[in-house]
Amino acid sequence: MNPFTKIDQEKLLEFISLRQKNDGGFAAFPSLPHTLQDTFQAIDTLSVIENQLGGDNLVDSAKTKETVRYVTSSQAGGATGSMRLQYFIAEICRLLKIESRLIPDAIIFDSGGETDYEYGFHRKYFGLPPGDQVLDVNCLFRRKHLTCKDLMFFLKITSEKDRCTLKNKAVDWLRKCQNADGGFGFYPGTTSYIENCHYCLESLSILGQLPQYDHKTENFILWSQTTSGGFSRNIRAAPFLDSTWHAVRALRALQRLQDISG
Repeated sequence: MNPFTKIDQEKLLEFISLRQKNDGGFAAFPSLPHTLQDTFQAIDTLSVIENQLGGDNLVDSAKTKETVRYVTSSQAGGATGSMRLQYFIAEICRLLKIESRLIPDAIIFDSGGETDYEYGFHRKYFGLPPGDQVLDVNCLFRRKHLTCKDLMFFLKITSEKDRCTLKNKAVDWLRKCQNADGGFGFYPGTTSYIENCHYCLESLSILGQLPQYDHKTENFILWSQTTSGGFSRNIRAAPFLDSTWHAVRALRALQRLQDISG
């Protein structure tokens, strides 16, 4: 059964719409100013819901003239800033079908504090080499503090050959990240949070392997939806736009895995 049918879609859409500002951008909370990250996460969440549940032009409903103006003005300053910022702008343009005027050759390659694997992913997105040192499969599990986020971005940018080489070790490590509550920690032995579910399930989806407790995982994600419609990092936290985006992305990855397993 499609896990998306078990969420409160009406309340979720209301939660997102309340975070769209008068000038077109989206904010993490109604009283906060908009950011490009929140705007991307809101529109991408609408896109996933539309694809999974056949929503009625959910993405188009977010494409107001104010939003188009906001994104267009953001592109005007797009030659500076971090690669992550450039990625948000380009993805918003793709989702809203707005012409992207970002020119990769003109981007200032500032990592913006990103980890090397995340930075490598954003470089690859713009058609740039992620860097040979980033793709050294032999160094991956030698890292002192490898996280599930690192592993997800590594799997997105490495070759199919390298994925096959590390598959068994990666799957074992990811399954050790899962806790008895069904959620995942940042690395084995740490507390479950919704963003870690996204990173681990996305990685397992790339590798084509189910988590150890897939039914518990589904429940952990679904129980993180609050009465406001948004999702929290866990059942004891407050809902925010970023945790809602992570939850929806996690559900999408879980559905792919369930489809594979039949």
